[in-house]
Order: sequence, then structure tokens, then C-alpha cells
Amino acid sequence: MQGLMLSDGYSVARALAQESAALAARGDKERLAAGSGKPVPAPPIEVEVHRHSIDLKCGHHFVKVGHAAYAKLAILHRRTMAAEAAPEPPVATAAAPDADPAGAAPLGDSSLSYAQVDAEVADVRGGGARAELHQRMFALLLRYKSLRGHGFHAALGPAVWRTLRSRLGVGFEGFASPLNCTLPNYCSGFVDVDGAFGTAGSFFDLQPKQTLGGSFALNPPFVHAVLDAAAERAEQLLDAAQALGPQHALSIAFIMPGWKETGAHARLSGSPHLRRTVTIAAADHGFCDGASHQRQDPFRASPYDTVVFVLQTERAARRWPAHDAFEAELRAAMAATVPLASAAERQDKKKRKRPPATGEEAGAPKSATRAAGGAAKRARPSGDAPAALNSPADLARFKDEIDAWVTAKRSKDFVTADRLRAELREGGVDVEKARPKGGSGGGAKKSRAQKAGAGAEAVPPKKRKHERPKKKGRAEGE
Repeated sequence: MQGLMLSDGYSVARALAQESAALAARGDKERLAAGSGKPVPAPPIEVEVHRHSIDLKCGHHFVKVGHAAYAKLAILHRRTMAAEAAPEPPVATAAAPDADPAGAAPLGDSSLSYAQVDAEVADVRGGGARAELHQRMFALLLRYKSLRGHGFHAALGPAVWRTLRSRLGVGFEGFASPLNCTLPNYCSGFVDVDGAFGTAGSFFDLQPKQTLGGSFALNPPFVHAVLDAAAERAEQLLDAAQALGPQHALSIAFIMPGWKETGAHARLSGSPHLRRTVTIAAADHGFCDGASHQRQDPFRASPYDTVVFVLQTERAARRWPAHDAFEAELRAAMAATVPLASAAERQDKKKRKRPPATGEEAGAPKSATRAAGGAAKRARPSGDAPAALNSPADLARFKDEIDAWVTAKRSKDFVTADRLRAELREGGVDVEKARPKGGSGGGAKKSRAQKAGAGAEAVPPKKRKHERPKKKGRAEGE
């Protein structure tokens, strides 16, 4: 552990091991009790309703959710858990083959009426049913809050979904969450907490027989490994649908950054099912923020170019053609999610004021914080964006990524450098401060002494203006 003495490092490691063992034992005990049919007592959830948001508190932890997002989660929960006495996750199923997309009416925050939102918020203290909802909602919100990096949970804007539904008949989201899904049919990463809100499970668990027909939109997290795996799986599903005969219409709109160095970009660009490729410049579009369920401003600027691959079987290409009109409408819809100048200014101001994360705020147990020297408590991070992590331990954790950014800058590979800088910023590291110009890792210009080289004759420094000899003037009488 960089920045600590060896003895302190051992103390922190022991404290973490003890805390982990205690939590694991507690979890095993609760699972055994639940498996035996005994009721497992859940801690009470305190609810505070504010003008624009609702706070859910449990002990020292709290989560925040906006009124519209709360209403959407309540509706999803009621649809999913209406006939169930226990929060068992639903069986993972995809959209029915050749399903009419009209049956998957949008349920995004912007799709709900004011009356719907007000009715759900007014019933926030609705007794036992709401108590169960708040237990599951708290677990869901705390899971996604603990992941941080809201840029990895960004979603397509409402206008984009209208275009995908009207032009391509999209009725299923392959990568979403209960917080950012627009359609009621969606896959997500955490069926244990998302199951009570209607998730179909992981996209990678869908079988070809579940996806023989229909129209899907895939917007995976912008992580190389996930993008590559999602592209490979999409190709497998399209191949399976095409092999079973021309009667199956399967369409997939795959949204990803314009990273040509990834395996996903290479695979999809050369796919035999590719019908259309639309590349949109970073300055010409945005996304719904991953923290829009608790923020005033719903949109965030895109740090990268975005490419949309439309992949279809032969019958799907005839049923949902991706013509020029589709591309023009898609570009206009993506442009509608560019944040306003006032919103961008507020977001920049929040980033500048963001306090660094420490001990307990970063999730470390109290015992580990004390062992590390009892660092003083600092202000709680706002939760709107990841806090800066430019501490010695955090810089050591991201050392390889920072070194790669420096190398890319020195080799003038600015596309890769910008991508790495954005990824590190999502993780909370400001590389410009971590490796400033003139520092040990930056690409700063060399001084005159450095240019001279070791052992070479020193280059005399330039004389300042007041040290230079004055020019002789003309003699009197000349």
C-alpha cells in the first residue's frame, strides 16, 4: 500500500480481512435462514420526501431518487411483484418472436405523465406494500451508487428511442437497468436486486430460441471486454436466426463508441448482417446521464464519437429497412440529447468543487480507517459524480492506465490519449494533475540543461534584461 509504512499496511490488511470474514459469515447465516423458510428481519427504511427528490435511509447509509424515477420504479415493481409473496427474481425471458413493438410501451422517466408521478409520490407512505418496495428500492439504488462511474450507466435519450421504435421496431433493451431503462423489456447486470423490477437477466444468458425474432437495441457499457463479448454474442444470435430459415426477422441496433481499435468495431464492421453504419461526432450528440435519476440535468455530453451498427437478417431488413431517412432522423434525435450550455456549466462547476474521497466515504471499514492513522473525516461527496482519487494509493492502482496515457501523448496518438483520459476521469483520476506538465511522467518540454545532455558542457543561461550591458551612447557634441 503506497503511502503507508509496512506495519500500517499489515494492520489495514488484517482489518479488511476481519471485516470481510464477519460480513461473509453474516451473509451465510441469513441465506441459511431464508432457505429454511424462516423470515429474515429487514432493517427499517426511513423515507424523506423533498420537493424534487426522495431520500431513503438505512442506518448511516442513504440514497436519493427523483420523483419521476421513483414513480417508474414503483410501476415496474407493481407489475413484476403483483402476484408474488417473496422477492424472487423472474425467469429470464426475451421478447416474443416477431412481437409487435407497440406492446412494449415506453416507461422512461420522460414517458410518465405528471399525474402518474404525483400519484406515486403521494402514496409514498402507503403501508406494508410500500415498505417492501422501499426495501428493494434501497438495495437497488445502493448497489448502483456503490459502483460509481455514472458514465458507464449512460443511456440513449427519449428522442433516440422514438426513432428506434418507429423506424426499426425496437421492443427490447439488451443492456439497461431499472434506473435507465425506457422499455419494460430489458436485460441488466444484477438480477438479485433488479429482479423485483422486471429485468430479464443478463443479455449473455439469452438463448437463440428466445431471440429468433424481434428487434433489439444493445448499448453496452463502454468497456472493451464487454463491447467485444456483446458483439460476438450478437453475431451468434443473428447467425442462429438466419440459419433456421428466412422466416425469422431479427434486428439488432448496436450502439458503441467509435473505437476502431476494439474487436467489437472490427467484428461488426465486417459482419455479413450489417445493413447500415451511422457515425456521429462527439460534439453532435449526448446521452442520458447515468445519474439522471437523482440529478437536475438529465443529459451529459458525449466524450467520444458514437457509431450505430444496424445488423439484420434478410427478412428483418425487408421489414425494418435502415434507409437514408432513418439515418437523418437518428442524427437529429441524437442531437436532441446535447446538454444545454447552462447545464454543462453547472456540471463543470460541480466537478471543480468535488471533494476527494477518503476512508469511510470510499467504503472502507472504520477499523481499517483507524489502522491507517485515523484520517480526519472530510465532506461527504455529492454523489453526482465520482470524487477525485488523486491520493498515492489510488494513483498506484491506476498506474498502468496513467502510464499508457503518457505514452499515447508522447507518441501523438491523441485519440487514444483522449479516450484514456476520459476513462480515468470516470474513475475519479485527474491525469492532468496526477502527471502535470514538467513532472516526472508528463510530456513537458525539456529545459536547456536537459537538452544539453548529461556530461555535456552546460548551456549558459540567458541573461535577464536588467543584466545586459547598456549600449554606449553618442559623445556630447557629436
